[in-house]
Amino acid sequence: MMNLAEIVGIIAEYHPFHNGHLYQMRNARAMTGASYCVVVLSGHFVQRGMPAIYSSRLRAEAALRCGADAVFELPSPFSSASARDYARFAVSLLSSLGIQQLSCGTEDASSAELSLLTDCISEESPIFQHSLQCSLKDGLSFPEARLAAILDDLRSAGAAPELLLRTKELLMQPNNILALEYAHAIRTLSSELQLCCVERKGSGYHDPVLHGDFASATALRGQLLQGSSVSALSDYMPQEACELFSTVPPLSPDRLCAALERRILNLLYEGRALSDFADVSGELAARIAKSRLQYESYETLVNALKTRQYTHTRIARALTHIFLGITKEQMQLWKSCSSAPYARLLGFRRDSAELLSALKEHSSIPIISKAADAPQLLSTPAALSLLQAEAHAAALWNSLLFEQSRISSPRLYEQQIVIV
Repeated sequence: MMNLAEIVGIIAEYHPFHNGHLYQMRNARAMTGASYCVVVLSGHFVQRGMPAIYSSRLRAEAALRCGADAVFELPSPFSSASARDYARFAVSLLSSLGIQQLSCGTEDASSAELSLLTDCISEESPIFQHSLQCSLKDGLSFPEARLAAILDDLRSAGAAPELLLRTKELLMQPNNILALEYAHAIRTLSSELQLCCVERKGSGYHDPVLHGDFASATALRGQLLQGSSVSALSDYMPQEACELFSTVPPLSPDRLCAALERRILNLLYEGRALSDFADVSGELAARIAKSRLQYESYETLVNALKTRQYTHTRIARALTHIFLGITKEQMQLWKSCSSAPYARLLGFRRDSAELLSALKEHSSIPIISKAADAPQLLSTPAALSLLQAEAHAAALWNSLLFEQSRISSPRLYEQQIVIV
């Protein structure tokens, strides 16, 4: 019987898959002694508030061909959510599958530091809440206000200056921030997951320039969307991924512009409140309603709505949720589930049959390998509605790709899982 301690989990977007991801996957195995790697992969829309550059199915196949043993989907309502909701759902999914180890990339944070920081921070304390609200009223963005509140909370607990400085350094880096959210989710869910950090190599998370062996996904997306061929970027992506990504054009987020305008105009005409949708405050709803909306690029549209309080990513997520029809009420329903309600299998390696058997035996949630069978497997309205929301997101993603490149793709309920 296989030991579940032989499995390491990774939460990823692979937007697109590159050498840095391969480096993390290999080091995750080496550092944990794992024989198998299970990936939880973002759906068709990602946390930056944009459509994924390639379908979840294609990105799953790239991961499998580059060494992953099984890939499960993180549904778009959560893969396009805040770092906290993204991390919580993904950690819950891995825990529900019975996986005991989670590897994540960081700029310089260790698992011990993240655990200590999670112990020190009390986000429910009156001091934290008061500081957060005051900073938000002063016009700080949520990430800025949260950092200020964390530091105030630590000061009130008598934290040493060295800890305050290190905390500020850690929480100025995007991978560190997401890793802290994983640590926080593990703590709040009472998960048995053990966190293993792999230090990022090469380019920074937002670095737009290609250099060295490890270019950022930001730089690679920029080159692909500007017309560079995948073969021209082969120094930065594994051969197996390059071969796959050469078969279809990347989807440009600019395709959202006209579709979003039509969506928002229809909602306003119907009298729907934009503030009903996830991540859309009343103030932001009014700002969107008054906006011209007609822009040639998605980046320009988001920047036109950006303020000091509303970050680029927050606005992009809000627009994505309006486009996908994800409401605050729906998100509350899905978040109220005690755990991830199911695990949808995107693909696996033939030589990992033992892994799948072990996961099916120990999983506390249904594993869906054929979406058409879901109504018989899912016992709650929340679970079924979440899968339907992902199917809708996938259909909208397919419509954007068809509009751009006249490529027709099968709908989610018609797709076959990837086996390599």
